[in-house]
Amino acid sequence: MPVPRASGRRATQGSGYIRRFRTRNDLICLERTSSLRVDDEQDRLVAGGRCVLVHPSDPSSAIGSLKRGRAAADTCAVEGNAAEHLFDSAEGETPAVDDAESRERPDLAGPSADDPLKLYVRQIGDGRLLTPAEERELARRKDDGDDAAKRRLIESNLRLVMSITRNYTRADVPLLDLIQEGNLGLIRAVEKFDYRMGFKLSTYATWWIKQAISRALAEQGRTIRLPVHVADQVRRVTKARRLLGQKLNRDPSLTEIATEIGFTPERVQELIDLVQDPVSLETPIGDGDSSVADLIPDTSADQPEMTTADRARSTELLDALAKLQPRQRRVVVERFGLDGVRPRTLEEVGANLGITRERVRQLEARALRELRAIAPALELYLRT
Repeated sequence: MPVPRASGRRATQGSGYIRRFRTRNDLICLERTSSLRVDDEQDRLVAGGRCVLVHPSDPSSAIGSLKRGRAAADTCAVEGNAAEHLFDSAEGETPAVDDAESRERPDLAGPSADDPLKLYVRQIGDGRLLTPAEERELARRKDDGDDAAKRRLIESNLRLVMSITRNYTRADVPLLDLIQEGNLGLIRAVEKFDYRMGFKLSTYATWWIKQAISRALAEQGRTIRLPVHVADQVRRVTKARRLLGQKLNRDPSLTEIATEIGFTPERVQELIDLVQDPVSLETPIGDGDSSVADLIPDTSADQPEMTTADRARSTELLDALAKLQPRQRRVVVERFGLDGVRPRTLEEVGANLGITRERVRQLEARALRELRAIAPALELYLRT
């Protein structure tokens, strides 16, 4: 990572070193230059934990700078990049980074107006971590109604929100939106924080920040919104499924997942189905000439082959009924609802014909036998 070159205060040879640490994406080395320009951008990097300015003439200041840089690096995260290691030594030299490398690595030239995340980091990057005594004093003043103390507590923990948010990043929810939701959780935590309990604000605020981010993901992270309690159950099932898979070295069954989290297998299946992302009916298929909607049959539309078969079957049934005796035909029509009315019971048919229930049953059985003989093709529809 190159040192920004810009006009500003000038440090002479031997007056300063730039100590830098290793990030996940870049190996940042120690650099010493004979003519080093130290400008506002470098001041921002020092304050934000991106680098540490060490003066050999003042060892105590150097050690303090390293400690502050480590603390800031542990908290500050920019798009998933967090500090993992600071160089152990405060003295010594390493080869300088040449200008060619600096030209190849222009990413530290300063936040662009087109990158709101970097602008946001620049605004909060100069915040100093509070000592326990300062935190307690500000919390006491906050309880007394001091809005400035409350604001100071919030601003001093904004980098904590960024550190937590990077574990919840999803492609369908912008990172800045999640950060702002986490900031709302931080504000709530500061309002409810009680320093007399003996806990640090960061420990207490972590739970409020995570809750705010989780609720935001449940509200905004899906095309079809899930209630918060259902989203929590989905996360429990997903977590249990992953842990059991690692433990068993295979995909766990519904029963195993249900036993692990105390749900029924049916409920587990319902929650797993909710995890599936919806697919738009307009999603193109193949070369884009057709979409998913073109492959879904329309069940409400008449199928020509089915319509033709129904008409042929109706004609054959009417011809067969015409060959029965009038009383037998009436029994079949009323018992099976062929006249457009609901099917009637044996008692109802007997009352209409003035005969007993048993006689109706005998006439029905005889009529069905004759229909089977007249129209063998109707055998499937005449089974009793």
